[in-house]
Amino acid sequence: MKVLLLILFFFSGCGLYHNSYKPSILFEKKINSSRKAQIIKDNKTVLIATATYLNNVDSSIYNGDREYFLIEVFSELDIPFKEYMHFSLTNNVSFLWIRELQTNEDDEILSSYNKWSKSFLIAFDRLEYQQKKNMKLTLDVDNVGSMTFDFTYEILEMKL
Repeated sequence: MKVLLLILFFFSGCGLYHNSYKPSILFEKKINSSRKAQIIKDNKTVLIATATYLNNVDSSIYNGDREYFLIEVFSELDIPFKEYMHFSLTNNVSFLWIRELQTNEDDEILSSYNKWSKSFLIAFDRLEYQQKKNMKLTLDVDNVGSMTFDFTYEILEMKL
């Protein structure tokens, strides 16, 4: 009888552990949909940026007739980034709008990787399926340089 109770106790503990472990699928999707680039001048990093393709992170929020990106910029430069940044998508498609995110707007998707960076939400017109397969986002920063975020390789969807 004691052995049976011990076995039942053991299996109930494993069940509790298994049920309590739930990885953050949204966070993993955000990492998989992010690309990082940097501008280097005179062997010194001048600007680091991360671009996250939000349509792949949560298509229930970021869908419809737009392509959405979260851009996170970190730099020691003291410039108004919103005015100095120029974005283009595959085939020189220009962005529709850009909005700087405030710190109180953070949520599970729009949270920053770096608390010292500035975050921007940008939108483009919807791309056709074939254009999405060749999607590259280009960021030009006046008087600083240019960088390209390559979204051409596909991230396989997780099946958990």
